[in-house]
Amino acid sequence: MILNTGIESMTESEKVALQSQQLKKLVERAYEKTSFYQERMQAIGLAPNEIQTINDISKLPLMTSKDLINNYPFGLLTIPVSGIARFQQRSDFNTAVGFTQQDISHQVEMLCRTLVACHIITSSVIMIAPQSLDTDSIVALQQAAESIGITVISSPLPNVTSQIKTLLDFGVTTIFSTPDILFQLADFLKNAGFSTRDLPLMNILCEAHHCSATVRKSLEEQFQIPVYTIYGLEELMNLGIAGECHKQNWLHIHEDHFYPEIIDPHTGSIISNNQPGELVLTTLSREAMPLIRYRTGDMALLEHKPCTCGRTSARLKLVTDK
Repeated sequence: MILNTGIESMTESEKVALQSQQLKKLVERAYEKTSFYQERMQAIGLAPNEIQTINDISKLPLMTSKDLINNYPFGLLTIPVSGIARFQQRSDFNTAVGFTQQDISHQVEMLCRTLVACHIITSSVIMIAPQSLDTDSIVALQQAAESIGITVISSPLPNVTSQIKTLLDFGVTTIFSTPDILFQLADFLKNAGFSTRDLPLMNILCEAHHCSATVRKSLEEQFQIPVYTIYGLEELMNLGIAGECHKQNWLHIHEDHFYPEIIDPHTGSIISNNQPGELVLTTLSREAMPLIRYRTGDMALLEHKPCTCGRTSARLKLVTDK
């Protein structure tokens, strides 16, 4: 099942046309509205009208977290502060990402796509463990689930006993949590003489950075159900940039919102398909604070071949996920 077939199953030519249009508008707006992008592009003698297609993206300079720090809090905004619906601060409080209401709506829709891709749909009941996410991501995931008819359990769960009670009382079929919490849950059941198979759970969701292939395998062995991951990044969007489908064949990037590249972390040059390097992302649809060619610091692989699930989006695999 695919939520947005027109986008998630685009042909290559359709994707290139859309991304080219988005990048052209993005660069023009960023150049016009921020001194940061003006100065960066002028320093290398690059004019906005030289960016016509997505293939021109390599002409643009890379940016890093230092640029976010140096331009904190408003230097990268392309709209007035009055138009910002939310600022999401990083844990070090040196950076802040601004979102318009439209940006937030995009995040919710991306999360909807991922939930459907994992076969988490109307008949599902999801419990989001508070310890597993920042507040903004909890709200976004909850809104996404509710908007496609999933029942959400939203309540504080201070200990393992209350978690198990809630799982059983409400027939929870999906839990979003950290591996640490899930392992504690499995250990508690085992020590109490029960099995994880006594729970109504049908699948598990984890944030990708917290769930390596080794950790996933261990969780799936203990719970005997699929474990799916969702990718996010504090500086761009904490949750929803990419997510797995039920085939568990890497993370589908939402390419109408994020354009991925893999570069050599030492030289900055683009690396060919299926070779490991540093993930670089461009926020194609971001209104409030677009980031162009942002170096994530994550080592990853990209696969551009269509997935057997029917989605044609590029897929991401973190290199640490061996």
